[in-house]
Amino acid sequence: MRATLTNDRFCLEVAVAGYEFPDVLDDVEDANWLVIRVSLQSVHGAWRWQVEDAGALTWELADCIRWLQDLSNGQSVADETFSFSEPDIRFEAIRHEGGHVVGLAVHLMDEFQPPTKVLVPRENNEVTLRFHTPPDVLRAFAGGLSASLAQFPQRGALPEV
Repeated sequence: MRATLTNDRFCLEVAVAGYEFPDVLDDVEDANWLVIRVSLQSVHGAWRWQVEDAGALTWELADCIRWLQDLSNGQSVADETFSFSEPDIRFEAIRHEGGHVVGLAVHLMDEFQPPTKVLVPRENNEVTLRFHTPPDVLRAFAGGLSASLAQFPQRGALPEV
């Protein structure tokens, strides 16, 4: 199962590509940094772009999956946006006037920005892609992320805060 979102212009795929430091086990944060792969493809042509970079900790991605699942189930969430320690990818719920989630905005910054400004406009050094996400689409996206994360589970206990 893949974590994909599609709108009238693009298909976005988000996946875990691996641990940033696969051989580090003695530092819980370094051991749990994930390399995130973002792929963006035009639905009307042959244009495709992909990037991999460190983007989230294992437990942050697990929290994001729960946030997406809560949105898909109509449960209240503490925040309408979800971002990671490395703030280059951020998700934002788009709600209908009645309060139901109808979409998801995906904000991409820095290394996760597509290279062309013509196909993917940016504002304030940020690309924002909006997707229609009824509950089944949100559940499928969360499920794809969960399947991807399952290949790279949390290593060690959560650090004390």
